[in-house]
Amino acid sequence: MPCTNCASTARLNSADDRGATLTTPPSRYPLRNADPEEGARLGTLQSLHDASTIRQFERLGIAPGWRCAELGAGAGSVARWMADAVGESGSVTAIDRDTTLLQDLAARPNVTVVEGDLMTMSFESSCFDLVHSRSVLMHVEDPDTVVEHLVPALAPGAVVLFEEADGAPAQRAASDGELPAPFREVLVPLAAQWTWARTLADRLVALGFTDVHDDVREDLLTGATPAAAFWSQTLATIRPIVTDATRMESVGRRAVDDSSYDAMIGLLEDPGFSAPFAARHRVSARRP
Repeated sequence: MPCTNCASTARLNSADDRGATLTTPPSRYPLRNADPEEGARLGTLQSLHDASTIRQFERLGIAPGWRCAELGAGAGSVARWMADAVGESGSVTAIDRDTTLLQDLAARPNVTVVEGDLMTMSFESSCFDLVHSRSVLMHVEDPDTVVEHLVPALAPGAVVLFEEADGAPAQRAASDGELPAPFREVLVPLAAQWTWARTLADRLVALGFTDVHDDVREDLLTGATPAAAFWSQTLATIRPIVTDATRMESVGRRAVDDSSYDAMIGLLEDPGFSAPFAARHRVSARRP
């Protein structure tokens, strides 16, 4: 049954609260689901990864009656699939700092849409049988704290599945001098920030989880593919930020020049382009 009797200091888009207490300070993550282009970008991301995520859920045994939490629900495809899988006897808590794209989910009787910041969120005890994130915790200021706060919210025997990227392949290739200059200038600095996922499995072991499994897949980024289209969309969205010298200096990074940016977008449209980019860690574990 859903977790109830929870007082919230942020917006809960449902008639009942399912286990989250939170506040909503500003986030450092620059993308906003309310922006016109973001729905299309997140839709591309879903098309790239949903099938793999669902296979992982099925491996973990998701079933009717489970109480699930989707961290960073985005455009909502995973939360929608969860809601169908757990049925009327289960529940899904779809959490995002911007719930613009989740309004249809709020009408489902077994779904609660929660708007808030994972860094400041707390949960009731033993609220969830499954907690999932995908390309979310890697962008959080202190993801270890988020995971630690989740532990008491997991029922005995509950499972977690965290799908997060590691930029090590791009960094290695850059150090070996194998990458075109626009890739080194534009995408490698982004990938260099993605370091948390490689330590996650060990962190879960230290927190007492069992059945810890880290399925790591290294992918090439190839031009004129759906993955390249996703990165073209992403670069278009963040371009005003990363080419702004003042804004980048404020976070201790160097701005990217427009010519490099244009050249990188050209590579993403070129089927002859291919380069090592990211390793995707699919880390699952069980609370005893």
